[in-house]
Amino acid sequence: MPAAPYIPPQDSAFDAWLLNFSTLLTASPTTYGLTSPAAVIVADKYTSWHASYIVAITPETRTSPAIAQKDAERASAEETVRPYAQLISRNAAVTPQDKSAIGVNEPNFSPVPIPPPTSFPLISLRNGVPLAHVLQWQDSNLGTGKAKAFGVIGCQVFRSVGVVAATDPEQASFYQQPTKSPFRSEFSAPDRGKVCTYFARWINRSGAGGVAYYGPWSDPVNVVVM
Repeated sequence: MPAAPYIPPQDSAFDAWLLNFSTLLTASPTTYGLTSPAAVIVADKYTSWHASYIVAITPETRTSPAIAQKDAERASAEETVRPYAQLISRNAAVTPQDKSAIGVNEPNFSPVPIPPPTSFPLISLRNGVPLAHVLQWQDSNLGTGKAKAFGVIGCQVFRSVGVVAATDPEQASFYQQPTKSPFRSEFSAPDRGKVCTYFARWINRSGAGGVAYYGPWSDPVNVVVM
């Protein structure tokens, strides 16, 4: 069975794929759960695409306008043919052998598990104001921007407020789970002058039965409360 993606990225392979798709559909549209008018539409798209493709790859006619026309015809052909291919793929009445022959994949309804995060949030102070910290993160693997790690739904933030800095996440308590950076951490008046130590980790929900997966802990970040 063809491996996803079933529409080839290379123009030469796409030309062969679309010719095969159109030929088989024209010969027996009902085999694929479609109609003769649909087969005619696909055949017309192949004809337009193939003509522009030949012009674009022939040395004597290979110009920038010809290549642009070829690209436009391919985009149009894909836009037209892809829904038909998806209908064939999802049609339980079409045999796996016929789907493979015409060049489409069997649908995959199995959820793809997202693995536990392997990176951690790099927490830093963006702005300090009286009785509040505005914090931001960067993913330890990415190093820039506000993006979370792949599959992550949020950043679990733990903090410890005391006269000395904490050195282990076990010394901190869960504070919040922001989903966007920056985020705000607030304090009460008795916390002035104390040290707030932050620890953070990514979280997703791809475990069995919806149980969360956690990434590794960040290094501690110490900020004095003003």
